[in-house]
Amino acid sequence: MVIANEIHIPAGSKWLVRLESADVIHDFWVPRLAPKMDVVPGNTNHIWLEARVPGQYDGTCAEYCGAQHAWMRFLVVAESPAAFTEWLHAQENAAAIPVMDSARNGLKIFQSMTCVNCHSIGGVSVAAGAAPNLTHLAGRERLGAGVLANTETNLFRWLKNPQAVKPACFMPDLKLTDAQASALASYLETLK
Repeated sequence: MVIANEIHIPAGSKWLVRLESADVIHDFWVPRLAPKMDVVPGNTNHIWLEARVPGQYDGTCAEYCGAQHAWMRFLVVAESPAAFTEWLHAQENAAAIPVMDSARNGLKIFQSMTCVNCHSIGGVSVAAGAAPNLTHLAGRERLGAGVLANTETNLFRWLKNPQAVKPACFMPDLKLTDAQASALASYLETLK
């Protein structure tokens, strides 16, 4: 299961995590769970993660990798085995069809703008793969690799101008109007 900026594991079990880089050398590090591990383009590394108790564990890139290195963060969410199984099954669900007008408008914006060229949403668009899958975006703790808490207000800020929030990130400024960004945020907040 691939989820942007979050790794979910069951507490009390060792999980082998595959590490790959598409661009430069990174260093995967979750201080409370595992040692540092280099992530080198063209090479696949693996690391064991084990959290003895449920909780949230901060991770980071520990190798200077470019302009946004300080914001290259992720979260390991260790859940009880039952909660992990429930989370895992929920990840298989396609996105629900929005019922509110603002969210329906946001879905139309997602489908008509360049969003679909990079992001995918299960049941809505094909697996684009160039950017994070957004199928369950509203269920994530953070946005932009740890830059912002995942709230509708912060999602609006991110959509309105991601470069102002996180300069040099890969998400372009799409020059959305306030109404477009609001509708898109409203839709994305339905993706639990």
